[in-house]
Amino acid sequence: MSVDLEFFRLLLLRFIVSFCVIGCGASYLAAQNSAIILGPIEGDLARKQIPVDLGRTPQALVPLISKPIYVHGGLRLAHANESQYSATFSSAGQNDIQVVLSKGTPKVAYLEYRESGSNLEDAVSKACDRLVQELLGIPGFFSGRLCFISDLSGKKEIFVADSLMTYARPQTSFGKITFNPSWNNKGTGIFFTSNRRVFNNLYHLDLGSRRVSTVAEYRGSNLQVVQNPRSAQVAMILSTSGNPEVWLASSPYVRPKRITNNKSNESGACWSPDGRRLIVTSDARGKPQLYEVSLSSGVLSRIPTNVSSHCVEAAWNPVDPARVAFTAAVSGGFHVFEYNFLERKSRMLTRGGDHAMQPCWANDGRHLFFTSRSSLGPTQIMVLDTEFEEAKPIALHERSFGNCSQPSFYISR
Repeated sequence: MSVDLEFFRLLLLRFIVSFCVIGCGASYLAAQNSAIILGPIEGDLARKQIPVDLGRTPQALVPLISKPIYVHGGLRLAHANESQYSATFSSAGQNDIQVVLSKGTPKVAYLEYRESGSNLEDAVSKACDRLVQELLGIPGFFSGRLCFISDLSGKKEIFVADSLMTYARPQTSFGKITFNPSWNNKGTGIFFTSNRRVFNNLYHLDLGSRRVSTVAEYRGSNLQVVQNPRSAQVAMILSTSGNPEVWLASSPYVRPKRITNNKSNESGACWSPDGRRLIVTSDARGKPQLYEVSLSSGVLSRIPTNVSSHCVEAAWNPVDPARVAFTAAVSGGFHVFEYNFLERKSRMLTRGGDHAMQPCWANDGRHLFFTSRSSLGPTQIMVLDTEFEEAKPIALHERSFGNCSQPSFYISR
């Protein structure tokens, strides 16, 4: 594939943004005149969060650390006399960060660790991931990456960003319609759908070599390809047999085998974390609903979400296989819900006047990325802490990123 280098240069100049702290009401924290300024924090949410101060962290590092802490929601920055823990971050080399954790009254150091990254920001992200692991007992997601669609160039193209979208870089420049991006299971490339050759076909972009390979260009519409998280196997949605059906292949470039064989339309394939189960959207009953597909027989079993006649875009929780996020049409709009197989019921995760759709879990099984669309049309990628009902979605980027949608998350295991 030949990529227009000038396209990349211009978009990078426009798209790379400075790393800053997100401010929001009373949760706002900023660096000013060499002091950390914190507004009053009140309410049930603050009482559930673990207060942390940044100790003797150099002022230049404060914005890099406070943004992850704010976005996560399980921790909150506090004054030293109100915090349970103190975390002092310091530079330990060009791309290394050292962290000293203290606790008690007075605080006494009890743990020291060091993280290396490809650059300073990457090292800080890994150090914040370790901070979350030490204080909350769950993995952090800050060192992960997002791929998504943006119309910044005037056409829908694929971009890759860090998990907090402090930077983003274009990966395609087809000048056509590109959609359904999803990471391969090694994080080295992205599967996607595009009409770059007139018709919708399935492709894979290798991020190292920049090579685009064709995965499926069969007669009809080639709509989606997603890779099994535990093997080379891929699931595809193809209409070469007539209506869109589920097809499976042992690897991306092996001829696929049709799994479903019916008159309904299937879409939105989603693998379980162990790679043994598959959910799709189907209109087998006239309206789109979520179904689990038997990988041996192709039989569809409806998932009783029971919240709407329009349920689509399943996203399987990577930590708890009993939980699946999805998009449902309710009260004249779209919102993200979660279905629990054990409880056999659904709960609403997003609220408000804006539409919420296209959910995608972070690796911790707690945070959910999704696309928000206002009534006027612009779209943004948001992140939501699903642990606390009081938590509000946080926008990860400004309008200068263009209209962004269809997030897909990856982090190295």
